Amino acid sequence: MIQNSLREFDADPMIVRQTFAQFPSGVAALAADIDGAKHALVASSFMVGVSLEPCLVAVAVQKASVTWEQISKAGRLGVSIFGKGQGGLTRQLAHKDRAARFEQVAIEVSDDGAVFIDGAALWLDCSISAVSEAGDHWMVLLEAHRLGAGENEPLVWHGSTFRELASPPAVDAA
Repeated sequence: MIQNSLREFDADPMIVRQTFAQFPSGVAALAADIDGAKHALVASSFMVGVSLEPCLVAVAVQKASVTWEQISKAGRLGVSIFGKGQGGLTRQLAHKDRAARFEQVAIEVSDDGAVFIDGAALWLDCSISAVSEAGDHWMVLLEAHRLGAGENEPLVWHGSTFRELASPPAVDAA
């Protein structure tokens, strides 16, 4: 049964996208303030728990990303993992109109230039540890120097749409 569901994809990279879309992930914004200009890159290819010592996380970034060219020069990056109700905000921060990305977005900027999105499920204050080629992407290891969690539940990207976690069923105390 499994063998019958496997498909060749050499001729159609959309099959890869459609298949990978079935893997749920969080959605992260990597953001920095560089010389007074704020830059943000939104990614669903973010992974926590790469290493505990040192504390490393990873993200895959398209090589064609103009925004990555900018924020890769920053000493510190704020990573905000989006929370429930922030699907529209992820689209705004990924918008092609870079000037409109931060319009009316509540943020906090660290002394080092890391930009954090208010209302996120969690935040990490990171620096770039290593970058390596990974096909049409860069695989970026980030070292987290500070981290924290908010009150908001995480936003989930699955099946090419935003989803929210279901509340656990109520437990009858009787």
